[in-house]
Amino acid sequence: MRKIGAHSLLCPSALRTTAFLLLLAPVFASPPASAETLEDTLRRCTEFSNDQKRLACFDKAAANLKARAELRFGHEGKDIAEEAPESISATITSAAEGAHGKFTFTLDNGQVWRQTSSGRAIWREGEQVTLERGALGSFFMRKATGGRSLRVKRIK
Repeated sequence: MRKIGAHSLLCPSALRTTAFLLLLAPVFASPPASAETLEDTLRRCTEFSNDQKRLACFDKAAANLKARAELRFGHEGKDIAEEAPESISATITSAAEGAHGKFTFTLDNGQVWRQTSSGRAIWREGEQVTLERGALGSFFMRKATGGRSLRVKRIK
């Protein structure tokens, strides 16, 4: 048995403390999560054909908004990222060359993305593109037909 000062690493009180901390670790490691997301709740409310039941469901969901917000406090970005898709497809409605030869792309879904990586972009209006999630919050845009991708940032 190795000793540090007057206390043993394997003494009963140290083992109890360690066991207690291991039991509490999951509680502090992740935020409390509600069983149903707000989107699920709203979708469920739309399924009621009875107007009074549907309204009561929406009223209950609205009353729970503050409690939901408090539960997610500090993890807002994480919640959004978990619910967001890994990629989307769209069509370029305009491509405008800006400073330093970098392009700004407006898509048919209303989103606007700016090229952040260096390199030539030979993409035109009407082309199908796929936007994919990258590492550390980055995004890449690639023609739907394949080829090289560009690092982009959403600006609108």
